[in-house]
Amino acid sequence: MCATPIALLLALFSAGSGHGDWVLARALYPIPMLATLLTNNTVTSLSVGLALAQFPAYGAFVAPGGSIRWLALGLVHLVAIAAAFSGVLGYFEGA
Repeated sequence: MCATPIALLLALFSAGSGHGDWVLARALYPIPMLATLLTNNTVTSLSVGLALAQFPAYGAFVAPGGSIRWLALGLVHLVAIAAAFSGVLGYFEGA
């Protein structure tokens, strides 16, 4: 929960008022960034809502389990990061 405000500020910083490279946004919030593919390459309330819920949801997922949940979450996040940097989000890769 404490990580969410800091991560959001870093992601907004990398967005550069829409003229940045979105690197931190794609690394910290890959699933919400991939959701922009559903909304015509636009950050909408769907992406913002997913971003706000991401880290609390991660915590809720790993809290009751052991290291296997951390590993599963890490793998899902890494796969999402790989997808976010694969070129499908060309609009968010800066100029």
